[in-house]
Amino acid sequence: MDYESIKRLGLDHYNFDLNKSYEVYDSSSNNHIIYLYLNKESSLKCPYCNEDKIFVKGTKTARIKYATAIENNISVVLHRRVYICSHCNHSFIQKNPIVTEGRNISIQKDLKILEALRDNTKTYSTIATEFNVSPTYVINLFDKKVDLKRLNMPTVLCIDEVYSKRLTKTSYCCILYSPQWKKIIDVLPSRRQDYLIEYFAHISLEEKSKIKFISMDMWESYRRLAKICLPKAIICVDSFHVIKQLNECFRKLRIKIMNQFQHLKYEQSNYYWLFKKYHRFLLTDLSKLPDRPIKVSHSGMYLYKDQIIKYMLELSPDLELAYNLKEEYRNFNSSATIDNALEWLDELIVKFKTSHITEYIPFWKLLQNWHDEIINSFNRVNGYRVSNGPMERINRDIKTIYRLSFGSTNFERIRNRIIYLSLIHI
Repeated sequence: MDYESIKRLGLDHYNFDLNKSYEVYDSSSNNHIIYLYLNKESSLKCPYCNEDKIFVKGTKTARIKYATAIENNISVVLHRRVYICSHCNHSFIQKNPIVTEGRNISIQKDLKILEALRDNTKTYSTIATEFNVSPTYVINLFDKKVDLKRLNMPTVLCIDEVYSKRLTKTSYCCILYSPQWKKIIDVLPSRRQDYLIEYFAHISLEEKSKIKFISMDMWESYRRLAKICLPKAIICVDSFHVIKQLNECFRKLRIKIMNQFQHLKYEQSNYYWLFKKYHRFLLTDLSKLPDRPIKVSHSGMYLYKDQIIKYMLELSPDLELAYNLKEEYRNFNSSATIDNALEWLDELIVKFKTSHITEYIPFWKLLQNWHDEIINSFNRVNGYRVSNGPMERINRDIKTIYRLSFGSTNFERIRNRIIYLSLIHI
């Protein structure tokens, strides 16, 4: 065996007898097997009596599961000499330069397993199969090596929840996230107000004062929490959730109008099927829709996207008014600044309120209730508007981890894996 082969393993070649060591490849098990022999020590003394009358009694082999940068599964068969002291008759064995005594898996393999756990699509079982170890070993290794503490509080704190019925008693985990660092600050087992207040009470006032903005959805407990525990932080509502509520109100109106034409469902009429099949056109940015003519299958007509929208809006004055109001709010959401948002929002509230569209009553009440927080959301930090938008990818990763956990109830383990996963997204 040559020097380069030992170097590839990341081992010190001075410890091994390269003339005796060799490597083979077992095609039946697709396994790389390396046989290593240790060099004989010079001036060896007995660890029990410190005498130098030492003789070789025999050899002992140990099979070690090893890994390199390019191979996950290597079997290292290590041959060590067993010595006996002629003075005190004690036996002892050569030191193992690859793993600590009592272990048969190398640190290099452990590191690769931990690196594989950064992939949220892999379960403990699939990683165990990949590295030829047991799932229990992977779980125990992760629990032992990965115990992550909460990160320090950032300038902008995003707070959101993820559904996790089997994992926690309250059905929702609370996620604290920093969009600046692109890292999860902490994962909490509850979004209940009393729990969150107690959690933030254990954080020093000096650290909490670092939080200048807190972004949230319209969960009232979050707003109360911010006012009680973070009085210096500016509360911002995530614009996505406001738009989501607006679209939901508009959807109810669209369904009500569609149902007025339900008696024409089985006739060759566009009145029902336009609302049924092309309703997404009313919610989607026109620039994202195709420019080519679209065949309306029930009538055989070919219409452009703006013609389809116009066709639907002409069927109901209420729908046309609701659509125009919706588009006006979306324009406000994308174009307003912190300087003109207040006046613009007040005008919109009046328009929604005086439209007398029943389905929009919850929305204009929402705008009134969260008025200041909506205005605050137009603040910008490092050129970016304050929102929970950066959390969406993280939330998808978290849901993937939950789904692959197969009903696990070990919250601490899943919490550590979620935070461990976020540490790579820099």
